[in-house]
Amino acid sequence: MQSPINFLCLAGAAVVMISCATDNATSPVGSSEAAAALVSAPITFDQVNSSFVGSSSANDAFTPIGPGGGEENRRAPGWGAFMGGGIGEAFIGGIGFGRGFGRGPFGEWEREGHDSDDCAFSTTSNRLECTIVRENGLTINRSFSFLDASGAVQQAFDTATTNTVNVKTSVSGTITHHETATSTVKVSSDFTVTGLASGSTQRTVNGTSAGTELTTGTKEEVAFTASRTAGDTITGVVIPLQDGRPTYPTAGTVVRSMQATVTLSGGSPSTSSRREVVTYDGSATAKVVITQDGVTKNCTKPLPHGRLTCS
Repeated sequence: MQSPINFLCLAGAAVVMISCATDNATSPVGSSEAAAALVSAPITFDQVNSSFVGSSSANDAFTPIGPGGGEENRRAPGWGAFMGGGIGEAFIGGIGFGRGFGRGPFGEWEREGHDSDDCAFSTTSNRLECTIVRENGLTINRSFSFLDASGAVQQAFDTATTNTVNVKTSVSGTITHHETATSTVKVSSDFTVTGLASGSTQRTVNGTSAGTELTTGTKEEVAFTASRTAGDTITGVVIPLQDGRPTYPTAGTVVRSMQATVTLSGGSPSTSSRREVVTYDGSATAKVVITQDGVTKNCTKPLPHGRLTCS
């Protein structure tokens, strides 16, 4: 069962597909093995709820370019792009559905736990609890709390009356990829959406995520190790619901961070870090402060779509 936030860059409309490509494009701000590791999120971040755009595909797992690669391949996420695979479409107004079709941003909860034999409601925790063991070595634990507008517990999501959903997810395991590399991951998130009941005029999102990824292997006959950490804190992000057109956040903050260390055999460790603070103030422009390896720039992001520009 895939996390419902993961539709954010997978919407069928062509305009959403195009915007994902443009908003999350990269341009260089540095050249190192570790800086390049910040472009994508640690593997399995698509299984948790966060602002990152992740993947569990072994083909998308990170490996350093190796000593034979050129400097053009050692590119950090640029000042004109978000790190970690980009930022989810609902955080920039890319989910263009109203309160009906698609249930709008962060509204896809109907199928959670309903089509899986691995989920059961616990009267002890008052949560729908799920455990999934995947063939690729991952164990996913996920649990849901459903509440109506009065705060009463519900055993399943109801499209008319459920007003608040909290989902807690943890992912752990080891993935083999690129024939010679293995990545051990531990990722978790705690994510809450309110304003889901029929007739609601806005949604409020709060949550945290954190994850580690340790990779060992060989690339171009050179042994390497790569460690990456990533996480975010979503605080009071308010998204009005408007039928027939995209709606973007008007309040709240999203704080995102990543750090990577890459060591090639016989070489010194390469380390890089980045922090992004996105602030919504009710205008059609999000304020973004980016700090990359000690250098800070103030940026703006037009909503729902437009280039991230920094000064």
